[in-house]
Amino acid sequence: MEKKDLTAADVWAMFAETDRKMAETDRKMQENASQIAETDRQIAESHRLLDENLAETRLAMQENNRILAEKLAENDRKLTEKFEKLGITVKDINSNVVGIGHSNGEFAEEYFYNSLKKKMEFAGVHFDDISTDFKLLKKAPDGRRIEDQFDIVMLNCEAAAIIEIKYKARQDDPKQIVSQKVSNFRFLFPEYSKLKIYLGLAAFSFEERAEQEAKELGIGLLRQIGETVEYETNWVRAY
Repeated sequence: MEKKDLTAADVWAMFAETDRKMAETDRKMQENASQIAETDRQIAESHRLLDENLAETRLAMQENNRILAEKLAENDRKLTEKFEKLGITVKDINSNVVGIGHSNGEFAEEYFYNSLKKKMEFAGVHFDDISTDFKLLKKAPDGRRIEDQFDIVMLNCEAAAIIEIKYKARQDDPKQIVSQKVSNFRFLFPEYSKLKIYLGLAAFSFEERAEQEAKELGIGLLRQIGETVEYETNWVRAY
């Protein structure tokens, strides 16, 4: 193929095309810069609106909290005034609630104690002594102070039965009896540490999960049925 020599016109045409392309590139870059600037503006505006909304929300929450606090304070004031007119103080109410709890516990303990004392038997084991006076505080070798009280303890020369009394047995009570009462009893009363230990949970009512937990852990159940106490001890095991 014959090589064609470039003329001045061809060179100027090439320069013109290069200038055109560069101008087009500059135009597109300016458009992109304009779009980026618009995007930045929109983002800044969004942040501003968000900050305004957050500030308004905080103010509204603070106002609501203030109004709620005022209403609660007013309700407390009115309630206190009513109690004072009746000659009742908050201390009296707390004392009454605590007193009711203690009375229920004492009644439950006496009720089941009388039944166990009459039988002197638990889980098919006969016992010689029964007591509600097992309470002690002792310092452990590691410096901890261990204190515990055992509602009812029955004893013979080979075994002890620890019966915990609740007005209503909760689902965590059986685990607490096993994890705490056995080890504490052996530590606090070392003269009985070699005895087999049988566990019982007595209550006027039981949460369903409490019964299941007691059975799985080998704890006997004592409950009021009419005028008598029902003993469920088929699954009891020694600790």
